[in-house]
Amino acid sequence: MITCREFTSFINDELVRVGTLFTEKQQQYSAGADPLSNFRTGALLEHHDGGYDMMYDVAKGYLNKHIAFLYDHGIADKTEESLRDMVVYGLIMLYMVKKHKEWLAQVKE
Repeated sequence: MITCREFTSFINDELVRVGTLFTEKQQQYSAGADPLSNFRTGALLEHHDGGYDMMYDVAKGYLNKHIAFLYDHGIADKTEESLRDMVVYGLIMLYMVKKHKEWLAQVKE
């Protein structure tokens, strides 16, 4: 049986790893001053709209790739990598949700 201490320690360690992974991924997804450049370009290509809701839609596609891998391969060599990537995408998507809600609030004013 696992202990709360072991479980909490594992989660804390993974959060540190995800933070490091986020820093690495951020360099891949950004261009110049736009940290969401790849998502924005994807949204423009797919939807002709670079808004946060459309970037969110594009990010779901990034997640789908990893979800498909998990379904197809189960627990395999790259499972942890896909799960960590999904956490990073989830955090980026949370930011997109925040910014989209801020935009909606401004539009309603």
